Amino acid sequence: MKRLNCMVVGMALLGLAGCQQGTATAPGTGTGTEGTKVRKLTVTSPGDQTVEGDKTDELTITISRSHFNGPVDIELRNLPATVSIVNKDLMIAADKTSLKLTLKADLAAKAIEKHKVLVAAKAKDEKDLPEATVEFALSVKPKS
Repeated sequence: MKRLNCMVVGMALLGLAGCQQGTATAPGTGTGTEGTKVRKLTVTSPGDQTVEGDKTDELTITISRSHFNGPVDIELRNLPATVSIVNKDLMIAADKTSLKLTLKADLAAKAIEKHKVLVAAKAKDEKDLPEATVEFALSVKPKS
């Protein structure tokens, strides 16, 4: 059984090796032992993405929360001028840990290789908890 547990942990670590994460922390706000628990927000990169002109690309933003339960706002910064976000709601609800986003490239989009896009996650009700950020590379291909 011990060997099986080690194998499972090893496989999980291998799967996470390619993931990049950004984390923000703030002191606890409760009383007693609750007040000593650090609140933490972590956002995981969706990995490299590619979108073709006049088409869409789906990506998933994943977060984890420690010692708070509220909603988290997501923002993508530094998108190429020819790429837009189709989704209107960029909030991860308190009972969720991920958000599927759809990016759309303009019909006249030019080729761009590995453009750095910043994902910012900010806890909506935790004003003193800084935003957590992580980057991913977005490539754009002209319409074929």
